[in-house]
Amino acid sequence: MSQLWAVILAKCRMAGHQIAGVRHESKLKVGVITVAAISLWLGAYFLFSAGFGFLIQFGGRGAGEFNFGDLLMSRMLGILALSVFMLLIFSNVLVAFSTIYRSREVAYLVQSPVPFESLFYMRFLESLAFSSWSLAFLGSPLMLAYGVRTEAPSIFYAANLAFFLPYVIIPACIGCMITMALAWMFPRLRMPVVAAIALAALAAFFMMIRYTIRRTRIAEDAVLPAFLDATSRMQSPFLPSHWASQGILSAAQWNVRESLFWLLVLSSTAMMALWVCGRIAHHIFYPGWSYLAGQDRKREKPMGRGILGRLEQWARPLRDPHRALAVKDVKLFWRDATQWSQFVIFFGIMAVYIANLRNTSRFYEQEMWRSIIANLNVGSVSLILATLTSRFVFPLVSLEGRRFWIIGLAPLSFKQLVWQKFWLSVATTSVFTVGLAILSGIMLKLDPIHFCLTVFSVAITNFGLAGLAVGLGALYPTFTEDNPARIVSGMGGTLNLLMSVGYITLVVGAQAVILQWRVLGRYADPAMFWYALAAVVVFIGLLSAACVILPMRFGLRNLNDMEF
Repeated sequence: MSQLWAVILAKCRMAGHQIAGVRHESKLKVGVITVAAISLWLGAYFLFSAGFGFLIQFGGRGAGEFNFGDLLMSRMLGILALSVFMLLIFSNVLVAFSTIYRSREVAYLVQSPVPFESLFYMRFLESLAFSSWSLAFLGSPLMLAYGVRTEAPSIFYAANLAFFLPYVIIPACIGCMITMALAWMFPRLRMPVVAAIALAALAAFFMMIRYTIRRTRIAEDAVLPAFLDATSRMQSPFLPSHWASQGILSAAQWNVRESLFWLLVLSSTAMMALWVCGRIAHHIFYPGWSYLAGQDRKREKPMGRGILGRLEQWARPLRDPHRALAVKDVKLFWRDATQWSQFVIFFGIMAVYIANLRNTSRFYEQEMWRSIIANLNVGSVSLILATLTSRFVFPLVSLEGRRFWIIGLAPLSFKQLVWQKFWLSVATTSVFTVGLAILSGIMLKLDPIHFCLTVFSVAITNFGLAGLAVGLGALYPTFTEDNPARIVSGMGGTLNLLMSVGYITLVVGAQAVILQWRVLGRYADPAMFWYALAAVVVFIGLLSAACVILPMRFGLRNLNDMEF
């Protein structure tokens, strides 16, 4: 284990140097990220605090010792714990593949005199950090608001810290075991078998979603009994999420013995999962890595054969060098399993979102609620788009990597390169998001004004978000990193995500105010609404233009000033 500790200490020193290197970053960037992160954390805290306060009032505090709001909050925390547990498994599958198998560092460590079990633990810790830091950031205001609203004792906050690490280790171990099994098994299978398994899994997933949605169409007066019945089934003693939620809730009630019992159960299971992961890695990690490395060298396709081979022919309407760059970006995207698999997952999110639009209540017949839902629909589609651009578009410039100097020697300007990334982003994301906006508007049966404004807002945010992602990606590139997940998780990617969320907030907020004033009858003259709506459209257009022009200009200036 001395090798393991040596690598861990080296990683800690590297992380310390990266943190210390923040002082060399742009003060504007560091300031914007710091202010935005603190504002996001405080906003989440006050939002959760208001929600818990409403549940306490709903439960009727002061009417007796039993508060129905406390029961609702405990059930909701149980649902949240289970949901986070499943999402952590899914996140660790994606992160572990790129961290354990696709990192350049692994190719070096495999040849070193380090046992494969220790090598796995080295990469596991890094994968755990990448997949769990956001839970600590967004979960802390939730639990703090719960403790303040319920007047929990101090041991409640200590229990949150104690339960966090074993709680995130278990799904990380499950995700890594799934990843190692897939990496060991799939290279041995033929492509038709892999495609059949993927289609069967996808069909089973959508059938489950369809069945769930069909079961949840209940009357408004039966929502509460159905909610309590459904949540009672999630309180299984075999779920680690149940152990964590029960242990934290026991600490909130000053039941130290029961809280300690659940902590020991969770910790022992986490240690057992770590040991099982290490033993599995000892046997199948290297065969899986070796098969994947061999598969990379067997991919030889004749010119013009297959979908990727015909891609250049389909892109003939484009002029060089934009055509060559677009074909290269698409091929690199398709050859990276972690990239296109996550892109397919976004399709699943869109499908689930569209399927849930069928569920409406009698309140939707009121104009106020139709207007609110229309604005929320714009926000939902725009946030999906922001996730796409932040995850897939922002790293495009950085993924040119150490070969970027070749582009500098080619008969190609940085301006052509950056704008090619921009138009590629707009062309690809618009197909999905504008189509999603049209389909969701039809399913929601929006009024003509809401429908047109929805399509317009989503269409123009494709330009604004693409400008932010490409411009900031050129302004803060990371050419030494070939892992898109790490590029996105850097300060530049964080700044892009925060600015994208702020841009969407302004777009949705501006049109929401105008439409709600119309519903509330705040306009003395009906013609004033159309003037105000025109002003909002102009504002959104100017804001989107600023989000395109300014980041692109700063990004181009940065590339021109860099030395390669």
